[in-house]
Amino acid sequence: MNQFALDWYLFSILIFSGLYCMLASRSLVRQLIGLELVSKGAMLCVISAGAYSNNIVFAQAILITMIVIEVVVVATGLALLVKNFRVNGSADLWQLNGMKG
Repeated sequence: MNQFALDWYLFSILIFSGLYCMLASRSLVRQLIGLELVSKGAMLCVISAGAYSNNIVFAQAILITMIVIEVVVVATGLALLVKNFRVNGSADLWQLNGMKG
């Protein structure tokens, strides 16, 4: 197995562990951690593909855009977490119905 195939195998483990963290958890904190794992795995895949195709400049431009979008999503998720904790007293995802209105 060459190094490129090994990189993709490790990146897929990172992405699927993040997906499992998001699917198996009710906590908003764990949901955000899973989202970060998926995002970091996707970023590593983009950089690896850019290095493999000798187009690292384009991969870096896409990566900067992904970082900006990730920061906005995580900031929104953390704001939702703080609001849910103030209203319900917990970080449980299933108690978001109490935040209506």
